Amino acid sequence: MEGVAKRNNFIWLVGIFIFIAAIFLMLIDILYREGTIGDRKSVLVVGTHAGFKPFEYIQDGKVVGFDIDLSREVAKSLGKELKVEDMGFDGLLPALETGQVDMVVAGMTKTPEREKNVSFSKSYYSAAQKIVVRKGSTIRNKYELSGNKIGVQLGTTSDTIVSKIKGVSATQLQSVPSVLQDLSSGKIDAAVLDEAPANQYVHGYSNLQILPDSLSNEEYAVAIKKDNNELKDQVDKVITEMKKDGRYQKLVKKYFNEVSEK
Repeated sequence: MEGVAKRNNFIWLVGIFIFIAAIFLMLIDILYREGTIGDRKSVLVVGTHAGFKPFEYIQDGKVVGFDIDLSREVAKSLGKELKVEDMGFDGLLPALETGQVDMVVAGMTKTPEREKNVSFSKSYYSAAQKIVVRKGSTIRNKYELSGNKIGVQLGTTSDTIVSKIKGVSATQLQSVPSVLQDLSSGKIDAAVLDEAPANQYVHGYSNLQILPDSLSNEEYAVAIKKDNNELKDQVDKVITEMKKDGRYQKLVKKYFNEVSEK
């Protein structure tokens, strides 16, 4: 009995040690990101949502994509290491405002509403919102969305657009793949999504198609904390230089398999 008691005490002590170690590591990470310890000045922290292929997605356990390569060029120009924070799209701007990240690069559209709280770089990509339906659907354009259940990614411009369409029941989900999964399985009647990720993910569903008409045309830009003009100017400079020296066109070809002047 004494041996059993000792073993139980040992297991209990190991559990306590692991718990304390986990809390300590979390604290160290928080303090590092906030710059309280470590050399935060040598790191550029970028917030993104890795469910938006080809701009940001998970590959071999790492966040990769067009936006990540663009962010790496910005970090390189500043002589800094790039650190990527992957989180829900609707949490990106709050994270920027509280200083958890230095900038947000997540296929984010520059809008007047968002500009009330954050600054934006010059545009780095021209995008559009598209309607996705199941093959054989009676929905053929935006005028036929009314009276249907429409899926959107929470916090995106598609979410805003659909919220303004009369007679529509919006289903807000965290990621593009989640929206398309619900559409494919019949839980929703259509989806409104950004064109580039819709093109990437729809290929995985034989029963889905993208309608030709666009609901809107918009510009993606890098979100930066209000009044951080130094970083904004540097991001603008990098985007301009990349378009001039061909690095931008190489990224477009790499992730979209086409050459663009956008």
